Amino acid sequence: MSSETSTPYTPASTSSSVAGNETLADEIKKYDTAKLIEYLQGQKNLELSETAIKILEKEELNGGDLFDLTEEKLEKWGMPGGPAMRLVKFAKECKDKKLRSFSSYKTKKELKEVLRKYGIVSEDITRIPQFKPVTHPIDEDSPNLSSVLTIFFAR
Repeated sequence: MSSETSTPYTPASTSSSVAGNETLADEIKKYDTAKLIEYLQGQKNLELSETAIKILEKEELNGGDLFDLTEEKLEKWGMPGGPAMRLVKFAKECKDKKLRSFSSYKTKKELKEVLRKYGIVSEDITRIPQFKPVTHPIDEDSPNLSSVLTIFFAR
């Protein structure tokens, strides 16, 4: 016999470490090549061409590498000057940009800003999509479940 239970999911971006002194650079340093390129493509102000993206892929740049880039290095790899300057400038800005936990948004203006960031163009908090927990089957005859329950209820 089995039953179902739901497990809450907390994305890394809302973890407690964000409330500290973590910068955007600290988050980006965790990215592999594919995730870094996806992130950079989402930054409209960078206006990275396919040529620039292919150079980043070819050089297998990851998040940590981004902060060691120089315009000279990028241009040596064949990247045009404009994207090279924008990438280096972006990397410098990321080093100083602090991440904020969602609970630190206190005013209506800040709420509007964070909602817009996640594609909700409204001040109405009820427009935020509700979290739908994922259910997982549990085998009630499992010896592991029995062990956990024994420990839990022994307290």
